Amino acid sequence: MSPAKSERSITQPFPWHDLLHKACRELGWSPRTFWQATAKELEMALKPPHKYSAHNISRQTLDDLLSRFPDRGKKANS
Repeated sequence: MSPAKSERSITQPFPWHDLLHKACRELGWSPRTFWQATAKELEMALKPPHKYSAHNISRQTLDDLLSRFPDRGKKANS
């Protein structure tokens, strides 16, 4: 890394205000939630989802999970 690049990155403050603003306005987070979030949680929340994500589940998997873990007070498959 060149000294000029290193000095430039030190003089530019991290955009905390912009990230806080984005989290509060776009995600509906409170400032407290923002400051309690990890950097990874913030990245995942603000990063747009990919069209084909490895984290997508099938409808069958979702139905199986809903059957195994129904909402409180509701019966599965009702």
